[in-house]
Amino acid sequence: MRNLSEAILERMGRLHLYLRYRGRVEAEQELQRKYEGQYRNAGLVLLFDLFMALAVVVVVAVLAGVLYLVTS
Repeated sequence: MRNLSEAILERMGRLHLYLRYRGRVEAEQELQRKYEGQYRNAGLVLLFDLFMALAVVVVVAVLAGVLYLVTS
């Protein structure tokens, strides 16, 4: 199971860097500079960012629901 999750994170990180920087050289430089040379780390950061964005949406929705119920 660990190998599968690492493979998925690595592919996510590789895809993210190549789509974001559009060039192999720029992606490799960013990989070395920011992610310690591992695509897995880039995938983890991307996954964490997605979960945080989802958490913000959920919190805002809950607050909006509470405000709606309180004011109605």
